[in-house]
Order: sequence, then C-alpha cells, then structure tokens
Amino acid sequence: MVIKEAELLFQVKALQVPVIKQTESGAGWIVTLNGTHKLNPILETARGGTRVFKRLDAAVGVLFEIGFNEIKICK
Repeated sequence: MVIKEAELLFQVKALQVPVIKQTESGAGWIVTLNGTHKLNPILETARGGTRVFKRLDAAVGVLFEIGFNEIKICK
C-alpha cells in the first residue's frame, strides 16, 4: 500500500494501530498497516517495493501526517 491509499483508508476508519518494526538487518524500519482492507499491509514505495525508513522518527512522522495519533513500535 502506498501513502495515498493509506490516507484514504485512514479517513474511512479501515486501519488499525500501525506497527513499526525494525528490519532484520537492523538497518531501517518498515511500517505495517493492518485493518479491514485487502491491500498489502506493508507501506510501499511508488514503484511497489517495501518502503524502508532509515530513521524511526521519519516513519513516525509519515504516520502522524496520515492522521494516526497512536503507533506501536516493535524491535
């Protein structure tokens, strides 16, 4: 799912609390957006690959811009 899709799903309340997880290599962070939709729950780039954030605060910032006020962070 890309950011535009996430924004639309957030507006219709189709998303649960987002989860930010550290990559297996520890080199970045990925965002999972589960909910009542049938899209890929992992936030993706415009070209379809998994969006990997280098910094945790960047991932949190994107989720706050979408409209979330609660975020779960896992290692």
